[in-house]
Amino acid sequence: MIQIDSAERGRVLTLPKLLPNILTTIGLCAGLTGMRFAMEGEWEKAVFAILVAATFDTVDGLSARLLKAHSRFGAELDSLADTISFGVAPAVVIYLWIRAPLIGGGSDHLLEWFWIPILAFSTCNALRLARFNVMHEDGKPIDKTYFTGVPAPAAAGMAMMPMGMEFILKRFQSGFIIAEYPLWVLGWIVSISLLMISRVPTFSFRNVRFSVARNRAILVLLAVGLSVAVFSKEPWIFLFSLGALYLASLPFSIIAHRKDNERK
Repeated sequence: MIQIDSAERGRVLTLPKLLPNILTTIGLCAGLTGMRFAMEGEWEKAVFAILVAATFDTVDGLSARLLKAHSRFGAELDSLADTISFGVAPAVVIYLWIRAPLIGGGSDHLLEWFWIPILAFSTCNALRLARFNVMHEDGKPIDKTYFTGVPAPAAAGMAMMPMGMEFILKRFQSGFIIAEYPLWVLGWIVSISLLMISRVPTFSFRNVRFSVARNRAILVLLAVGLSVAVFSKEPWIFLFSLGALYLASLPFSIIAHRKDNERK
C-alpha cells in the first residue's frame, strides 16, 4: 500500500481547488477556437466562441471565490488566458472579417495600414491587464466596486459589436455590409482600445450585490424568462443590446464613482 507523507499530501490538489483553473483553460480553448472559425469564414461561430470564453472567465473567478481556491498560478493563468481570448483572438477575428471583402478587390495594400489599429487593440489589452496585475500586487487598498478602464472581456465584446450589427442586418435580409466600411470599424476599435487603458472608472458587476424585495421577486423571474426567450429567438439582438447597455452605463459609473469619492 502506497503511503503519502504529510509534505506530499500538502501538494495534492483536490478537484474543487483545481476547478477554477479548468474553467480558465476551457475559456482559453474557446478563444483560440474563435480564431479557427474566423480563418474558415464562420464569423458568427467565431464571435460566439469568444463570448463563450468571456462566460468562462466570469465563472472561473466566481468559482475561485466560492471555493476559496485562489492561487498565484491561477492568477497568472487567468491573465495569460485573458490576453489571448480577449486581446489576440478578437483582433484576429476582426482583421480577417474586414480583410475578406478587400481580397482581390485591388485594395489589398490597405491591409498593412488596417493592421495598425488591430495591433493597438492587442497592445492596449496587454497593458490594461498588466496594470490590473500590478495594482493588485502593490498591496494598496482597491475599490472593488469599480475597475479602472474597461475590462478585457467587456472590451472584446464591445469591439465585436459591429460584427453583431452585421449579423442582425443579415438576419433581416438587409444588403448593407458593415465589413465593407473598414475605416468606421477600425475607428471603433481604436476608441475601445483607448477605453481599456483609460482611467475611466467602470462598474465591477462581479462585486455588485443584487437584492430585491420579496414582493418584486416574481418580476425579476419574469424578466429573466423573457430574456431567455429573446436570446433563444434573436441571440444577436440580445447580445448587441447587452453591449449597448454596458456602453450606456459608462457615464453613470463615472458619476457614481465621483459621488462615492465625495462621501469619503
